[in-house]
Amino acid sequence: MSMHTTQEWVQHAHYNMYQAQHAHKKAELQKEQSRRAHGEVMSGNLSMYSELHSNLEQKVKTSQRLLDKLMQRAESVENSLQHTRHGYEKLEQALAAKEAPLHLCMWRMEQRERRPLREQVRDAVEVALEVEKATLLDAQRKLKEALKKTKATIQILESKLEELRHDISQKSQALSVDEMCLRTTSRSFGQVADNQRQSISSPSQNQPPPSAGSRRSTRHEVSAHESSRNEVQRQQEAVKLNQAAASREEAAKELREESAKLVARCERAAQEAMAKSERSMKERINDNQAMRRRLETELRETCEQIANTKHTINQTKTQIKNLEEPMELTSTCASWRKQRATKEHITDPVTTALQEHQMTLLRSHEELRYHHQSEKNVLQELQEKRERLKEDLRDKTAALHIDLNCMTHEATQLNGKPSKAISKNKLPRAMKVDPNFIPSPGHTMLAQQMPLTAR
Repeated sequence: MSMHTTQEWVQHAHYNMYQAQHAHKKAELQKEQSRRAHGEVMSGNLSMYSELHSNLEQKVKTSQRLLDKLMQRAESVENSLQHTRHGYEKLEQALAAKEAPLHLCMWRMEQRERRPLREQVRDAVEVALEVEKATLLDAQRKLKEALKKTKATIQILESKLEELRHDISQKSQALSVDEMCLRTTSRSFGQVADNQRQSISSPSQNQPPPSAGSRRSTRHEVSAHESSRNEVQRQQEAVKLNQAAASREEAAKELREESAKLVARCERAAQEAMAKSERSMKERINDNQAMRRRLETELRETCEQIANTKHTINQTKTQIKNLEEPMELTSTCASWRKQRATKEHITDPVTTALQEHQMTLLRSHEELRYHHQSEKNVLQELQEKRERLKEDLRDKTAALHIDLNCMTHEATQLNGKPSKAISKNKLPRAMKVDPNFIPSPGHTMLAQQMPLTAR
């Protein structure tokens, strides 16, 4: 016997069909939702691909631009570093070039301290040598300060160049990675776009999908803002590094120009000081030579006067001797006349004449003896003056030879050390001043043994 009625059977069938239709609707709805989801996913994927590709392209272009600037700056800094090192070498050469003139100047001052005491006057040569020494020492001080500044600038440029190279290396490595990602993304982006075009088959699917940007979360916006800020900071740091390097380059250029001017000023000041010393020395030599000629003339005249005085003394001696016979005659006659008879022993004109003659002879003898003593005193004084003239001439000759010796030597370098040497051009001029001059460190003692001549 059946368990269900016909109505139940129909209702059961209708229920099953209703359930099937309901499942159909759910399937259609799910299909539509899935289609929309597929479109959103594909659109979002393409949108992200596009955004990623755009960001990669922009990042690569930016990195290339930054790298170009940094590489140009690194090359410029390297050139500036080479120029600064060259300037440092120039400063070192200028400093070393002051050693020989300073050595010569101090040697000249030491030599002139050996002049005889009467010749140790504070003349124009001594003042000029002191000025030259001060000028050279001041030039050395300034050059050393410039060397110190230049060395510090070289270290700063080297540090900045190393910083640039390090940043370039990092950016080059990052750029190569980004370029590789860009190439890979471009290929993948093309394949995804082709797949999407192939997947579109029905008109309903051609409807524009919902915007993928509307699905971005606030978290994504914050992350994008932060990443943009990081990129801006990266570019700003590169720009700051470029500007800092440019600033260092400009400072190095100004220092190089200042150092070049300093080298020129110091060289000009040293040359002017040395030229002034040379001129003062020539003038002093001329003054000394003129004074020596005057002393020689005076000495020659004194020697002639000594000879004349000696001749006068001899004449006076002769005159005194010539008085001996008349004096003896008058004495003899006076003695003889005392033997006259008493009546004839009177003071007659003969007695008066004899007495007058005898008195005259005595006065003449005394006067001649006085003149003879005066002549001897004058001769002694003349001889003393002659010796003083000789000593003065000898001292001036020694001082002249010292100045000539200073004049004939010039600054030079020997085995890398400051030294002095005899100038082939100046020696003949010195020999014209005094043919007896011999350039030698020990010329002072030699000069004392030389003939006294200013010709």
